[in-house]
Amino acid sequence: MTCSYRLPAKYVIHTVGPVAQGHPSPSQKEELMNCYKNSMYLASESKLRTVAFPCISTGVFGYPAEEAAEVALGSIRSYLEEKKDKFDRIIICVFLEKDEEIYLKKLPEYFPFDRAKVSCKL
Repeated sequence: MTCSYRLPAKYVIHTVGPVAQGHPSPSQKEELMNCYKNSMYLASESKLRTVAFPCISTGVFGYPAEEAAEVALGSIRSYLEEKKDKFDRIIICVFLEKDEEIYLKKLPEYFPFDRAKVSCKL
C-alpha cells in the first residue's frame, strides 16, 4: 500500500493478477481470488472503509472478463460474509462498456439489490 499522491484517494493498494491465455486454470482463478481478498484484508486492517477495484488481470494479462467478474464478485461476497462490518462501500471500476454490461448482469447474482438505486459511470 502506498500514498496515492495526486489521485482522488488516500492510498493505492497494489496487486498483480495472473496472466491467462485462454480459459483460466484453477490456480489462476485462486491467484485472482487472492488479489481481491488480500487487498480487502489490507484495506480493512488499515481501517479503510471504502475500496475501489479495477477489473484485475483483464487487460493485457488476458483474463477473460466474464470469468474475472465471477471471481471478483465471488471473492468480495465471500469476504463480506465473514466481515460485513469492515466496509461502507466497495466500488468496481470499469473502463469498457462490455465490462459495465457484465457487472450489471452479474451483480444481482451475488448481491441482490434494487436496480433503481444502481448507477454506473464509465
